[in-house]
Amino acid sequence: MNKKLGNIADIQFGSYDKPTREGAVKYLHAGHFDKLLKPTKFEDSFIELDDKNEKFLLEESDVILAGKGHRTFAWAYDSAFGKAVPSSLFFIIKANSKEVLSSYLAHYLNSEKVQYNLKLIGAGATITSIPKKELEQITIAIPSIEEQQRIVNLIELMDKEVRLTQELLKKRTALKQGVVNKLINNQMKI
Repeated sequence: MNKKLGNIADIQFGSYDKPTREGAVKYLHAGHFDKLLKPTKFEDSFIELDDKNEKFLLEESDVILAGKGHRTFAWAYDSAFGKAVPSSLFFIIKANSKEVLSSYLAHYLNSEKVQYNLKLIGAGATITSIPKKELEQITIAIPSIEEQQRIVNLIELMDKEVRLTQELLKKRTALKQGVVNKLINNQMKI
């Protein structure tokens, strides 16, 4: 079944705040996400909750989508990450959890075809900016919750394999450098 994103989710912009080095809540920017779209580079960007920004606090079924800037991507919030508020660079997508899993929706929004369409929607300016009304019109393919979970499990397994391969490549590169240094140092002694 296909549905418009605006029919299965409420969409709002993130909060515009001035981050501090310490605080109770993580304040998310695009630079906090690595190439696999995981928030692994988080540092020195916190805010304190107040009446103005509390409504932007992420909840378990939320997805954020970078709608402004050079990198368009989605991420499904997980409460294990800790309390977080996305910056105004992001859309907060509060999907109906009875229809779509947030992790499935994030992967769907990160798919090549949807990314291409999002870039077309946001084109025309020096920096990409996706209009909310256009985002609401994006069509989402929604299989059963069980099928969504199978898709998410497969993608997460593949992501884990990619991370392990990257770690192995780093270790092999370091090993090679060590061997090269040892060989060169031995030649310098001769």
